[in-house]
Amino acid sequence: MFSIIKRVLILAEKHDAKRIKWACVFGFFEGIFMNMPIFAMLFVLTKIVDKTIVIKDVWMSGGLIVVGVIGRYITKRIVYVLQCATGYEIFEKERISIGDRFKRFSMGFFNDQKMGDISSVVTTDFTFIEMFAMNTIDKVVNGFSSIIIGCIFLLILDYRIALVSIIVSLLSMIILKKVQRIAKEQSAKKAKVQSKLIASVLEYVQGISVIKAFNMTGDQSKATKESFKETRDSLIGFEKAFIPILFKYENCFSIGIAGTVFLVSSYCMNGTLSMQVMLMMIVFIFELYLPVKALGALTVKIRIMEAGLDRYDAIKNVEIIDENGKDMKLHRFDIAFENVSFAYEQKEIIKDISFKIPQNSMTALVGASGCGKTTIANLIARFWDVQKGKVLVGGVDVKEMTCDSLLSNMSMVFQKVYLFNDTIYNNVKFGKANASKEEIIKACQKARCHEFIMELEDGYDTMIGEGGSTLSGGEKQRISIARAILKDAPIILLDEATASIDPENEQRIQQAINALIKNKTLIVIAHRLSTIKAADQILVLEEGKLVEKGIHDDLLNKNGIYADFWNRRQKARNWKFGIKSNDKNKKAKEIVI
Repeated sequence: MFSIIKRVLILAEKHDAKRIKWACVFGFFEGIFMNMPIFAMLFVLTKIVDKTIVIKDVWMSGGLIVVGVIGRYITKRIVYVLQCATGYEIFEKERISIGDRFKRFSMGFFNDQKMGDISSVVTTDFTFIEMFAMNTIDKVVNGFSSIIIGCIFLLILDYRIALVSIIVSLLSMIILKKVQRIAKEQSAKKAKVQSKLIASVLEYVQGISVIKAFNMTGDQSKATKESFKETRDSLIGFEKAFIPILFKYENCFSIGIAGTVFLVSSYCMNGTLSMQVMLMMIVFIFELYLPVKALGALTVKIRIMEAGLDRYDAIKNVEIIDENGKDMKLHRFDIAFENVSFAYEQKEIIKDISFKIPQNSMTALVGASGCGKTTIANLIARFWDVQKGKVLVGGVDVKEMTCDSLLSNMSMVFQKVYLFNDTIYNNVKFGKANASKEEIIKACQKARCHEFIMELEDGYDTMIGEGGSTLSGGEKQRISIARAILKDAPIILLDEATASIDPENEQRIQQAINALIKNKTLIVIAHRLSTIKAADQILVLEEGKLVEKGIHDDLLNKNGIYADFWNRRQKARNWKFGIKSNDKNKKAKEIVI
């Protein structure tokens, strides 16, 4: 049970840990002050029975009670001040810390199976721990200190009654160990199904458009329904396993209280215990067990917190991708792949590829879906690490750099744009944290989005919803380009942004891209071959291998894979399909692709 205190102290920094330790010290003194009224009562009862009580004794007893009440109030307040604020400060820092670590994890970590754990840790687990950890520490310290002080007090009064309390306390500790074991097992199960449920709900929400389109709502969404059932069964199982052993634990103290009352009454009647001590013990025994009795129910919270901390530790112990990297400033911005091979788990995607991308040049990546184009861009940005070979940027192996020093030289604009649930201003500013308003407006003007932003009711202060849900695809794309323009990085990774945009937006976005790529090292993942005719080099990929390399005209003359792609694309531009009409006087409708 004290392990939770140790783990929270480890989490805390030196200053915070010192505050928690001082809180434990004051918690111990709180236990002493809590028992002072009992001592005062015993003093008064003794004087009454002996018929020696005087006004001075009443004042002394009253003073002891006042000191106990005021002392407990002061120590309790100090405990709360030291503990509660500290708990929130600790987990504020831990959230920021784990957020920084996420940026340095390989992207392979963020698969669907992990999202439930990640979401659960940084939301549910952290919230639960910061709300209850400090209060739990206080109750654990208070519970054990109270029973120790109480048993010492009883030993002074009558060793026979103290012996009963010691036996009850030891027996309760044995049962408490079993309570903790069951709580630990059940908390781990609960944490597992909770992560699974969160992952299932995230998947359901993210795929809601597909679910609605195929009428999979309600009971037809089987995976989500099963997760809810599994969570329900787990929680019921938790209660079934926990309640019987908790009942036994609490009954220990009921038996202890009943035994103590019986014994003190018997001793008093046979003359081996004074009346005043008997009365005091009958009152005191009910107070003695209350703090330690609360530890039974508290065990559940402690084990849930420990399960959450276990999951957090598992995430913290994930190897960061740039553990041995150094902060470097690059002086040139060419890129080279030297015999690079890469696999996602067991599936090999890139197979012994070598090429060079000169500084301030445009290189296009061409190939069928799944051939490795996006993977090459991800390896340049070091979202993953290669298994074999080297990726060099500015002549330096990316593995020798920190992620921050590498990515500070790159801007990425992809088809799938993600904007944060914030203002347009802050979303653009994400490209350069210290940018002035003038710089942001200038970047938006270059990205051809200033005009539509000013037409919005709140202009740059308009909230755009999670993922940019309140904007069109073209508008989101232009804001992402503005963000990249503001960053002004020397290397641009571009997953052709106009591939799925309507013609009106395509022209604006192409103008924005032209403003972005001036005097940059540009890598384009090409979907429309017509946009890369002017590339300085075209790399043609097939099943993870580099099969052709050259400029547009040379590759056409080779009559290889690129020429085949080009010819098929030219034919596809003229494809039509018709919808027949029953009216002979009307022409069939045609749609051109």
